Amino acid sequence: MRPEKRRSKPVTASSEKSANPVAGLFAGLADAGFQVTGVLAADRWDALVPPGFRSADHLAGARSVLVVASGGRALFDAFATAPEATRGQSDPLDAYTERCVEAAASGLRGAGHPAEGVFAHRAIDGHFADFVAVGEAAGLGAPSRLGLLLHPVYGPWLSIRAALLSSLSLPPTPVPRDFAPCRDCPAPCASACPGEALADAAFDVSACQATRSRVATCALRCDARRACVVGPEHSYSEAAEAHHMAALNVAWPAPPPGRDRP
Repeated sequence: MRPEKRRSKPVTASSEKSANPVAGLFAGLADAGFQVTGVLAADRWDALVPPGFRSADHLAGARSVLVVASGGRALFDAFATAPEATRGQSDPLDAYTERCVEAAASGLRGAGHPAEGVFAHRAIDGHFADFVAVGEAAGLGAPSRLGLLLHPVYGPWLSIRAALLSSLSLPPTPVPRDFAPCRDCPAPCASACPGEALADAAFDVSACQATRSRVATCALRCDARRACVVGPEHSYSEAAEAHHMAALNVAWPAPPPGRDRP
C-alpha cells in the first residue's frame, strides 16, 4: 500500500514550537522536503566561498551557517504539490527553494534572530559557491568520483540547495572522518557511463557534456549515478531525475568548477 501523498507545507513554526525557533526551523524545513541539514561556523563558511557569498556580505555578525539539502525523493514529492510546480517559471524548483528558505529565515528573524539565505543556484558577480566543499565541511558526506557529495544514507541522491546564515551559535555538525565510500570501490559508476566521464580519478565535465548531446537517454538520467552502490534505494523517481537533468542541460555547457549537480 502506497503512503498517502502529502501536500507541501509552508515553512513556519507551529505555536507549540514557537518558543524554540531552532526546533521549528528544522521541522519546517523537513516538512518542505529539506530533511538533510548540516551546520558549520560562519568563519569556516567564509574560508570556502568566494567574495560576494561571505557572511559579511549578507549578515553582519553571522555566527553559524545551516546548509540546507534534501535526500532521496522528499524534495520533489513536496515540490510536486506546491504552487510553483504549475506556475511556469524557468526553474520552479529553484523558486520553491527560495520561498521555503526565505520563510525559514523570516521565522528566525521574527523570533529575534537575524538570518539570511544564500542559494546554490545563484551566481554572485559571475561566480558560484562550491557547495560540494561546503556540504563536506557541514558533515553531509564525502566527495566522490561522480563530482557529487555522497551522503552516508542517501548516497549520490543528495541535493544541496541553499545555506542559511544566522546570528545563532549552532553547534557544528561533526564531519564523518571514516566515511570514504569511493576508496577501494570497484567503481561501477565508471563502467556505467557511456561517455567515460569517470574514466579518470576526476569527473570529466567535457566528456559528460559531449555524451549528453549525442546519447538521448543521458539527457533524462545519469546511469553512472544510478550505478552507485551507496543509497540506491533512495534514487530519484524518473520524473524527478528528468526534471533535474533538464535543469542541468540549461546550466551547462559551462558548469562552474565544484558546483554540485541537483
